[in-house]
Amino acid sequence: MTFDSRRLQAFSESAALVCLVVVFLSFPVAMALAYVAMALALLFGLLSGRIWQRWPTVRRAPVVWAASGLYALMLLGILYTPASSEDIVLHLTKYSKLLLVPVCIALLAEGAWRRRCMDAFVLAMLFILGSVYANIFWELPWSRTHNLGWGENHTVIGDYITQNVMMTFFVVLALDRGLRAGAAWWRRGAWWFVALLGTLSITHLSSGRTGYLLLMVALVAFLLLATQGARRWLALGILALGLLTVVATSTEVQERVQLGITEARNSDSMEITSIGGRINFWKNTWSLVAQKPVTGWGTGSYHDTWCEQVTAEGWCAFGRWHPHNQYLFLWMENGLAGLLAFLALVGAPVWAARRAQPHQRRLLLSFAVIFGVNSLINASLWSSRESHFFVMLLILLCADALYGGTARAAQGRPALG
Repeated sequence: MTFDSRRLQAFSESAALVCLVVVFLSFPVAMALAYVAMALALLFGLLSGRIWQRWPTVRRAPVVWAASGLYALMLLGILYTPASSEDIVLHLTKYSKLLLVPVCIALLAEGAWRRRCMDAFVLAMLFILGSVYANIFWELPWSRTHNLGWGENHTVIGDYITQNVMMTFFVVLALDRGLRAGAAWWRRGAWWFVALLGTLSITHLSSGRTGYLLLMVALVAFLLLATQGARRWLALGILALGLLTVVATSTEVQERVQLGITEARNSDSMEITSIGGRINFWKNTWSLVAQKPVTGWGTGSYHDTWCEQVTAEGWCAFGRWHPHNQYLFLWMENGLAGLLAFLALVGAPVWAARRAQPHQRRLLLSFAVIFGVNSLINASLWSSRESHFFVMLLILLCADALYGGTARAAQGRPALG
């Protein structure tokens, strides 16, 4: 190997890592910049050659095989799909972030760079959280909503579902950082105060029921892992009391829950509503799955096939984008193998947690719960900002467990501390 090639590889690795930090800083708030940074991270990552040099370690991560296998099935699905070329290209582009998984995990061997990536995500989420509360009093030019006052919907970026998905994990992350603040009581209190603000932004300053559900299951998972014995029951009791307080004090929660119940009861009327729509998405997509459960219909086939299956007025345009269920979406298009590959992807953080340190395990399993539950009611890998969040955090958390788990803990400071 010549000196010039070594220098090129070293430069490419540094450039790829800087681009990854930019990705984590930008995807919550600036999608265009995130796309550019992702493309550059992939390009420079391949030029660095780290994927080949670290392959013996990288290949031990199940997330690599799950992500690569899922994308390979999509390529295979092109051979028998009835979809148009536009829909095929759309799907391959939407899911192309899966190709980042092996390359980025190979790049993130050093704990310092993993910390920088997570800190960049934290900074972006602090900006969103601060904007949510500032939007109560001032009209922010970058906010998606302009509803002044407490109790209103204050969505700053994207849509409220995506904001609440990311905020739910941020709440868990803040709780974890508070737990690991050591003797610095002020730091612990600051992180827990941030977690409280994040929680209230979901329960009192958003109109999304997805956020309520994800926050509840994520907090239960986190507290089960972070506490034990009497403290566990105390923590769960405080959580239950908090949930009751939220229901009692937030008219937004009360109204949204009641509306959801009404929409579910009236779903047979095929009225276009949020909960009723999801129920009909699932019923009709399951009908398509049942027709070709093993092979699926092929990559990109959902959109036109949905319109052929569901002929009620308005439902072609309403439902052809995705079925609000990532499991059914992949099963319908890529068959049973596609479903199993996605289940392996959702379960990859659980597998990684087996040999992880306690704080890593809390984050891995809480993230897996968020990923798994959200995929029941949304298309986690299809919706742009959501897929950025789930793929990039999947990479970062699994890389941290791979390189900084219990077997390697003595080699240095925990990466995501």
